[in-house]
Amino acid sequence: MSSAISPFQFAATCFDYLIAGGGTAGLVLATRLTEDLNVTVGVIEAGIDRSTDPKVLTPGLATSLWNDPDYAWLFKTTPQTYGNNRVVAHPRGKLLGGSSGVNLNFWTHASQEDIDDWGKLGNKGWSWDALFPYFAKSETYFPPTARELVENDASYIDPAIHGKEGPVKNSFSPSPSSFGTAWDPTFENLGIKLNGDPKNGLALGAYHNLLAFDPINATRSFAANAYYSPNANRPNLKILTDALVNKIIFAPATDNEPSLVASGLSFTARGKNYVVKAKKEVIISAGTFQSPQLLELSGIGNKTLLNAHSIKVLRDNPNVGQNLQDHLLFPLGFQAAKGEFTTEAFRDPKVFVAALETFRVNHTGPLAGSSASALLSYAQILSSSRRGPVPRRKLAASKLGGEDKPGLCEQYDLVLQKLLNPNVSSAQELFFTGGGSPQFADNTTLLFSTDPVTMPDTYFTMFGVLEHPFSRGSVHITSGNATVAPVVDPNYLSHPLDLVVTSSIALHMQTVAQTQPLASHLKNGGTVFQPGYQRLTEQNVAEQIRATFSSEYHPIGTCAMQPANKGGVVDERLRVYGTKNLRVVDASIFPLQVQANLQTLVYAVAERAADFIKADH
Repeated sequence: MSSAISPFQFAATCFDYLIAGGGTAGLVLATRLTEDLNVTVGVIEAGIDRSTDPKVLTPGLATSLWNDPDYAWLFKTTPQTYGNNRVVAHPRGKLLGGSSGVNLNFWTHASQEDIDDWGKLGNKGWSWDALFPYFAKSETYFPPTARELVENDASYIDPAIHGKEGPVKNSFSPSPSSFGTAWDPTFENLGIKLNGDPKNGLALGAYHNLLAFDPINATRSFAANAYYSPNANRPNLKILTDALVNKIIFAPATDNEPSLVASGLSFTARGKNYVVKAKKEVIISAGTFQSPQLLELSGIGNKTLLNAHSIKVLRDNPNVGQNLQDHLLFPLGFQAAKGEFTTEAFRDPKVFVAALETFRVNHTGPLAGSSASALLSYAQILSSSRRGPVPRRKLAASKLGGEDKPGLCEQYDLVLQKLLNPNVSSAQELFFTGGGSPQFADNTTLLFSTDPVTMPDTYFTMFGVLEHPFSRGSVHITSGNATVAPVVDPNYLSHPLDLVVTSSIALHMQTVAQTQPLASHLKNGGTVFQPGYQRLTEQNVAEQIRATFSSEYHPIGTCAMQPANKGGVVDERLRVYGTKNLRVVDASIFPLQVQANLQTLVYAVAERAADFIKADH
């Protein structure tokens, strides 16, 4: 679908705007900026256009892409010091559309407090009210059919707050599982009833969430086929795929311009090196791992690190690559009740082929994707698992740390306030209709499968997600070569409060699994665990977490939007400090982790960034 252009032709063109990365944010920017036919935009993407690839378009095949280098960057963390030295795989989308083309399609949203907190960190003009219109601008909501309304318990939806004319289509699962049908009433039986549409940024509880799924074509709706494909023939938009950006090019310094002026990008394609020029701006949208990598490769970062790799220091900013935050995920596996359909059925190739055919013909079945989750406050977790009220005095008196890092104390105070607030989520709980092998956190092919010899039965896995971690990690280059992956260290569980909260989430999940009606879908009422798991207690839960955790794959924060003297890399209009015309637009600029899944927020931030750029020129 992408318009054909050779590397030579691309490099010979001087664009108004150059975008490094044709992922989720990059394609939003490219599409919106080229609405003005007098503006030219060039995008460089390392992957290729897979907007018509059935593997990408079929929601139920997503996990099969995560360990495939043709579809994903296969990042892995360093051994995690506070997590039994576990190495965690971190796949990121390597295709036009980025991770929006390989994620699980969940169309969920940050909370109002999450975005308001960004403003409290010193980012003038950032608030839920300011950003909310851009959520709607990015989407077209498809109301459920009469059958979907009942099966997904979708009466909570407030149509007025959902977009009607945006590029990304979202709808309800056409085939919720029996586990999904039991999901909402199970939480209600624990005293947790959904109190609104979570799109409003306030509601808590269990619900069937929307998916980025086009119900008309029965396909994944993502940045490539939603934003780019309908506009691929614009003469002022050129996308070069299968090309790797090496670094940002800056114009020679002058006495009249103290700030760095980005003039282009250096890239490699088909074994040759090129330089392409930009007249107005260069925008980095390479993602949380590769955006800081590009800044460091280009001479913006910690001078000690840059000197160690013989990179000329253009701007010393030790904040680049710091502040990495991620959603830690803890699994808990159970044996399913007899007769329940789980992914173990796909061990039989005939069953898998039949499921593919059902999806192709009827747009239904297990490969159509399922969607149910729960957003829960810390108070709800503790009270519904009968573990008492939130220990407010103890938490408020906790020594949070962060005094040695500019801006971190302010972040910690905001995270603690969320933990103490009974109306703000601390956890997301969701499930997978199958078993897994948590010992293989470094290999997603094995992580989301079970050995039929040692685990011949059928299984159900619940996941608990720590929404607002205190732990902070980093991403940094290990070489001056762009082809060498940066070192990724989320530093999971390095802050002791993360283990405290995650332990409460884990024990709560066990309570959920043993509560009706979900318990009736599990063997012996949720008391029989998948091999590799055990009944959790106050005594063993912490060690079980260290032994089995992985990630929800939601890294953020490494080019944080904060004041420069408080850990920031970009300002409130996403301009890189010390530069005149260089921006970063992707999840790396999020200063604080948010609840739920990230893609709706990436779309919204990119939509707003496009308006920033238009206004500035």
